[in-house]
Amino acid sequence: MSTTQTTGKFELPENHEKFTDKYFLRSKEILEKEGLNPEVAVKVFARGEGEVAGLEEAEAIVEKYSESDETELHVTEADEFETKDPLMVLKGPAQDVIDLETMYLGAVSHGLTAAHPEHETVDPEEFGEAVGEVTDIYDVPLLEFGARHYHWSDTADLARAAYDNGAVATSTDVGAATFGEEGVGTTPHALTIMLGEEYGEDNATRKTAELFDEHMDEDIPRTTLVDTWNQEIDDALETAEYFENRDVEYGFRVDTCGENIAQGGREFDPEAEPYETGTGVRIESVKALKDALVENGYDDAEIVLSSGFGNPKKAEAFHQANLEYEEENGEKLFDAVGAGAFSDGIYATADIYEVDGEEFSKVGREADAEAMDEYVEDQMRQVI
Repeated sequence: MSTTQTTGKFELPENHEKFTDKYFLRSKEILEKEGLNPEVAVKVFARGEGEVAGLEEAEAIVEKYSESDETELHVTEADEFETKDPLMVLKGPAQDVIDLETMYLGAVSHGLTAAHPEHETVDPEEFGEAVGEVTDIYDVPLLEFGARHYHWSDTADLARAAYDNGAVATSTDVGAATFGEEGVGTTPHALTIMLGEEYGEDNATRKTAELFDEHMDEDIPRTTLVDTWNQEIDDALETAEYFENRDVEYGFRVDTCGENIAQGGREFDPEAEPYETGTGVRIESVKALKDALVENGYDDAEIVLSSGFGNPKKAEAFHQANLEYEEENGEKLFDAVGAGAFSDGIYATADIYEVDGEEFSKVGREADAEAMDEYVEDQMRQVI
């Protein structure tokens, strides 16, 4: 029996869920159980410049798996793009769009990479070797989170290659099935942003953790993303306070974007050690978070780091920091890393910028909703 169906000129799987990052599936389940379904607007962009590509398959993915007549997809009319130019704008009910992101980003990323001869599309064997290079550096587990960077048809092979070269888990069920497991994941920015509009930014990260804890099976680790509002320490402490009376495994993921200096960090210091200071996930800010958790009695909270941790130079810097911290303090600075980009490609990103008609986004990725509407009207065409 065929597992794919033709949508236009694209062969797509009958069901997208096994190709989807687990945290989006769990987020959709939480929204459904809570009766929350705000209207969201999502901007898709890439860094770099050159020929626009990959949008037709992304359109086919949204068209096939979207379940609401209210969902709209707009794509750029430009033939060329520059960094952060909107390639797609997706609007619709949250429950309809949240679990489409992995597949459409993978299609756009694959298309952009293939269209630019200076980049090479991913090869599973080389991907596995790259994973092996960094797993040999780290003294903590590595989780493979690459599904959104690559074409959905490569997901299983890449996950297996990662596992064979030292990764301990992967983010999709189709990938994890290759080694007899299920996909894993933390909470995502998207869920916290939607809850931020409902409960306020200061309460959204903790509320995300509470709802995840309420609705997910107890054998699933409670790992909460804490960088959405660029108050990594404050939100981690608030969330840890909730978990201190719960007999469950819990921790925090830090994924601070390159536009922000994480709470507890400082501006780039050229005289500091590599990856010590500056924007994104940096050693100094992770130390500040760890110290704050320990000082407040939350020694049992694990820390997972993501964003650029497939880079061997970054891996080596953080590995050394982990060793030094453990030698000085008797425990690790961080407990695991998540990484997905292990090849030379152009990777698309999606950010929510509006929730129920109000500007709402993670800090560092704000967008002027009125200006976006004008851009959509003047420079994009509606395809769905």
